[in-house]
Amino acid sequence: MPRSLRSLQVTIAPFLLTLMALLVPTSIAHAQQLPPGLIEVKDQGRRGFWLGVGLGAGGESNDVVPGAGYSEPFYQPTISLRAGGTLGAHFRLGGEILSWINEEGDAVESLSSALFVAQFYPIRRAGLYLKAGVGLGRNAVDFDYGFDVGDTGFAGLIGAGYELRLGRHIYLNPALDLVGQTYDSRTGGSYRERLVNLGLGVLFQTGR
Repeated sequence: MPRSLRSLQVTIAPFLLTLMALLVPTSIAHAQQLPPGLIEVKDQGRRGFWLGVGLGAGGESNDVVPGAGYSEPFYQPTISLRAGGTLGAHFRLGGEILSWINEEGDAVESLSSALFVAQFYPIRRAGLYLKAGVGLGRNAVDFDYGFDVGDTGFAGLIGAGYELRLGRHIYLNPALDLVGQTYDSRTGGSYRERLVNLGLGVLFQTGR
């Protein structure tokens, strides 16, 4: 082999080895990139303002007659609206309106609560939460011709749910809640109502 060719090989070989060392990691990293249109969500934390809406099936029962206990649950649709802020990985605070609705003829019967709620997440990286709330409750019957009757009293809530992440800012939110309400009747005395609600909602969260 001519000396000039051997000298060229000796000169080029280190250059080629260096170039391969630089290009191979870059090629591997490029191959590991996600296909166009997909977004990798790396941060699973809870933060910022949140808003939730949900639909469900609620079983309403009442304890009107002293000593008789609660009546059998009567299931009808429910709707809920929640909003608030996030204190950290383990706590959300906010307000919630939950309504049970029963339409019969020219009247609409409703059981509603407006609550201050706190949600505790025992596992930092999981969506499981426990919920408690206090506020006002009202039962009412509204008639088509504008007349309505009802009572307002104390409401308390305990529940649990799960936030299943669907995207960077959106969660699917199944939940089970128990709401108890106590009233002073306009005719004297007091009575109770409760609502067992199984709901499915969507939660939106701001932040990164």
